[in-house]
Amino acid sequence: MTDTHDSQTDCVRRLSLERRSYLRGIASATVATVAGIGTAAAEDDDVIAVPAGDLYTVQLGDGETFENTIIDITADGAQYQITASGSDWAIRNVGVRGVWDGHAKAEPLTASVPTDGTASIENLYLGDGAYDDTYPGATGIFVAGSHAGVLEIDRVNIQGYPDNAIYGSSPGNTASHPAGRGSAGEVHITNSYAADCRAGGFRVGTNGSYVENCVATGCDRNAWGFYEEIEVIDCDFSDGQMGDVGTGDSQWQADASVRVTDSRFETTVEHSGRVVGESAGEPDRTDPEDVDGVPLTAAEAVDDSAA
Repeated sequence: MTDTHDSQTDCVRRLSLERRSYLRGIASATVATVAGIGTAAAEDDDVIAVPAGDLYTVQLGDGETFENTIIDITADGAQYQITASGSDWAIRNVGVRGVWDGHAKAEPLTASVPTDGTASIENLYLGDGAYDDTYPGATGIFVAGSHAGVLEIDRVNIQGYPDNAIYGSSPGNTASHPAGRGSAGEVHITNSYAADCRAGGFRVGTNGSYVENCVATGCDRNAWGFYEEIEVIDCDFSDGQMGDVGTGDSQWQADASVRVTDSRFETTVEHSGRVVGESAGEPDRTDPEDVDGVPLTAAEAVDDSAA
């Protein structure tokens, strides 16, 4: 084992222990402490500066929360891995500062919820993107095939990721998929923004999943119903490289459908299945500022905790 590997492993362990202590602190925080975070948020942000070449890890289980934190990956080769699995966990008021500079396929934020469970990701900034836009590369948010409950994703800003902004279709995988049949969990995406992501912006694929009051532009497919039937409600999609609203996939040939309501888009691409409904006109919104509550920077995501 090389010294470099030893150093990285020690750093990961150290940072993980710091985060566990931080989570315990949140759980036991007094009212006075919480109030003290408020008006001085710009000075008191919890910033995790990941050293060059190292990995910062967070693991959430039932009832745990990761919040009010900036993860700074501006150092060369600095990366992070957030894994949330269980019920009633939450990721909120979190921003990633710096561009993801890895080239390999990666899922830096992976989420799943068990049957009858719920969990949430809200007010998250991943807008600095990745240097390499070659598919597959890194994913903004990956929903694991084991997801069987309900995941609420609200007010996220994801730009420039090469393997989907939100890859939420795995729970709908068929039995013939190499990863095995998915667990059919729902993904609800609201009040969010995606731009310039390869493959898809908002990609979902299970009955009950929907995309509402969202804006996406410049992704290969801005909204993508990969399997089953999903809904798109009051959204604006533009400049899709393949199509603003996409259905299905040429490989799996699932008869997916996307039902659009009160949404504005320019083009569609039906690999298999179909788009149900028509555009309500030219897209009105194209920028993250056009979606109320979407954080525009990593610091702004954390500052929302002071509101």
